[in-house]
Amino acid sequence: MSINSNNISVTTTSAAVTNNQVYFRSIASAASLKTKKNTIVELPPNLKFDPRAKSSPFYGADEVVQTSRRNHQLKKKKVEGGQEAASPTATGDDAITAKDIDDDDDDDEYSGVDDDDDYNDEAEEERVLYDLSTKSDIPRAIPLPQRLHVPIMDFKSGEEVGTFHLSEKTFGCDPVRVDILQRVVVWQRNKKRGKRNAGARTKTISEVSGSGRKVRNQKGGGVARAGHSRPAHWRGGAKAHGPKGNIQDYTTKLNKKVRRMGMRHALSQKLLEGNLVITNDMAATTHKTKVLDEMLNRFNVSGKYGVTALMVDDAQAEKGSEDESFVYGGVNVNLKVASGNLHKVKVQNQIACNVYDMLKYKKLFLSLDAVRALEARLEK
Repeated sequence: MSINSNNISVTTTSAAVTNNQVYFRSIASAASLKTKKNTIVELPPNLKFDPRAKSSPFYGADEVVQTSRRNHQLKKKKVEGGQEAASPTATGDDAITAKDIDDDDDDDEYSGVDDDDDYNDEAEEERVLYDLSTKSDIPRAIPLPQRLHVPIMDFKSGEEVGTFHLSEKTFGCDPVRVDILQRVVVWQRNKKRGKRNAGARTKTISEVSGSGRKVRNQKGGGVARAGHSRPAHWRGGAKAHGPKGNIQDYTTKLNKKVRRMGMRHALSQKLLEGNLVITNDMAATTHKTKVLDEMLNRFNVSGKYGVTALMVDDAQAEKGSEDESFVYGGVNVNLKVASGNLHKVKVQNQIACNVYDMLKYKKLFLSLDAVRALEARLEK
């Protein structure tokens, strides 16, 4: 009798422990579901767009898998119909089965299943839910002034060799004035178009040599009417809408202060995007394009799948030194020659650096000498 009583007590205790484990697990799952409920969003049936599109608010979110209530009830009846699930002295396997039932209940609560009797299974299957908690975080820019503290990269190896603090007046414009950038770009393009080949000038109808007499009769000839022999579509006639020489001028005026402001805002925009790379120098060891392409691939630039890049340098060689023959116009000669066959890369000195090129190319490479020269020139 004592053995049986001991067995009964032990069995009762194990069943109580098992029931407590299931109870606490259900409490924990319910608490987690309360937090998840706020992140579950239903796709409205009247909106027709692909959730895989980047413009979609559900881009990157996982779709919630739903189970209809009818299938859930069949599973629950199947488990409850067994003798072991109904017995008070359930074993460990039976406890897991009961836990599965609770988990199924939680899944239905997680998927938005109602307990109303008049529940529509077809409507439940048509609902599309997404978990917004699985979306990747939107990349945020580093706030100022921490943004001005940038690493210095080695141009040859692509590794970080130090840090540098940029000037807040040149690289810390916040917010970036898009209207200023637009004004500077329009001024640049108008200046380039301006007096292109100012010596080109064609003759109008009044200037072309020829008589003003009527060529033929107005009617009866079976051909088009003609007044004189100098129209633009006739041989020997005038030129329609031709260049007018110095009279035709598209250049516009923009104050120097606004141009400098545009440079500062363009540099600040590149730093804000994370597309500004500061290098210790831009000295290429050889003029071979293949070597330069391998060096730029470390920065995900050039190549078949790389991005475009604008490289700005202000190299200065001392007279009589060995590097004097490798520097011309503020740029390393080997770098200039090697980049000639890379259509995604443009190399120029800091004087030629402009807003249009900085916005056109994805990444901006600045050497330390170029940074110092730009800060000194733009902060006057």
